[in-house]
Amino acid sequence: MQSTIYTSGSIFTADRDNPDVEAVLVEDSRIRATGSLDEVVALSSSSTRTVDLGGAFLAPGFNDNHTHPPKFGESLFQVDASPRTVPTLHGLLNAFRASASSNGAVEWIIGRGYDDTRLDVHRHPTRDELDQVSADQPILLVRTCGHLGVANSAALTAAGISDMTPDPQGGQIDRDQHGRATGLLREAALKLVQRVEPRPSRADIAHYLTSAGEVFLSHGITSVADSSITRPEQLGTYQDLARSGESPFRIYTMMLIDDMLETLTNLGIQTGFGDEWVRIGPAKVFQDGSGGGRTAAMFDPYQNQPDNYGITYYSQDELDERFRRAHNAGYQLAAHAIGDRAITMILDAYEHALGDDIGADHRARIEHCGMCTPEILERLKRMGVFAAPQPTFIHYLGDSYLENFSDAQLEHAYPLRSFQDYGIPYSLSSDVPVTPCASMINLRAAVTRLTQDGATMGERQGVSVEEALIAYTVGGAYGSREEALKGKLVPGMLADMVVLSADPRTVDPDDIGKITVQQTVLGGDVRYEA
Repeated sequence: MQSTIYTSGSIFTADRDNPDVEAVLVEDSRIRATGSLDEVVALSSSSTRTVDLGGAFLAPGFNDNHTHPPKFGESLFQVDASPRTVPTLHGLLNAFRASASSNGAVEWIIGRGYDDTRLDVHRHPTRDELDQVSADQPILLVRTCGHLGVANSAALTAAGISDMTPDPQGGQIDRDQHGRATGLLREAALKLVQRVEPRPSRADIAHYLTSAGEVFLSHGITSVADSSITRPEQLGTYQDLARSGESPFRIYTMMLIDDMLETLTNLGIQTGFGDEWVRIGPAKVFQDGSGGGRTAAMFDPYQNQPDNYGITYYSQDELDERFRRAHNAGYQLAAHAIGDRAITMILDAYEHALGDDIGADHRARIEHCGMCTPEILERLKRMGVFAAPQPTFIHYLGDSYLENFSDAQLEHAYPLRSFQDYGIPYSLSSDVPVTPCASMINLRAAVTRLTQDGATMGERQGVSVEEALIAYTVGGAYGSREEALKGKLVPGMLADMVVLSADPRTVDPDDIGKITVQQTVLGGDVRYEA
């Protein structure tokens, strides 16, 4: 048996009844005891190792409760089109040229992360500009939000998209004044191209997941939720890694209803199936787009676009039918909804599907849950719905939100303070690769509400550092129905822990982003060390 005592630092358990202790005893993969050093030593053995934290901060490992690990891992090997790497259109096109030159055998060239609001030309690139890189090789450039993308002519042709192709339900093919497709694809239109991209093999997926895991661990993240499982091989690869002992994180999976529900229900699989490494979570739909991309479904129009109310994927009847089917099959419910109109439609569908179970412990989730009016907050509380917002959106995307939404709308954007005050359960997450899984930026944004450019987005919606830490640990575990397993440093819980260079509760909130991760422990084993 392996046992270790952690002491001589600031130890935060995330247990409201006993938040701070002097020492923690870990035995194998679990927490054996917490308390004073004398109490913990009394339970140890002669072979117990002692780790002197040297004044550092020890907390439960972070739970990034909404991510896309396969896409994130894959993006690490694609063209990095993020503003911090290529802030100009010229630089972006050159990055694609460099990729085409060095990867000539690659069937497609794919890049991710551009943000039209931070690009020097302050607009989306076009198919013609991507054609300058290559007219023959398919090129796809995905916006940071993942809900919009630009395809060159070869990619459009591969997807069967012509100037005459009608807009798909829940999507839009942008066209110029002559009716020619510009290459910009919104929502379901983007999926037309993504469906014909080369599919990664199972070995590729494993490589992407382990690569993503290295980044997660470097940020102190020990558990994540994969919010869009669309193929059995994705789920199978998670299981392969867990069986081999090589999984770099614990995973809670969300299955897209249209892609996976029938397959899994035919096998008798329901929410909760699995173990501490891989667990089946909710059945999910996407109902709208992104706030930064102006496709989130709103009741009021976007700033300077009086005819734009966003995009919805499904009608109310279609939502009602999907969630009724998923609930009856034994699934927790989840939906991507950012705009207030989309959130309202999802709540209506949940009420329809849950019926008499509305008062039970269903833990239906709304992913992002971005624009929450007081009426929505009241319904979330009454219905017991879990919210999964991303404070990283405030930091990395907040300046585009300030352009896209009115002050009145932004008063209710990602309202952590309101969630806290209303007693609405919530977590913190990043939606990586939409925004980086930078844990300290996530914490800082939850508290300060500061954007990249130093503006404040909904200042009154900030929470305390301790509240943010609990949401990032206990909150994530609750959202995945695993609060009895992880999220706190208390006896019996998994020994998933993070060591930070400083206690974020004691530094200036503006300086939380300067705190570094020194060590990440997963199941009692050190998996990352700075």
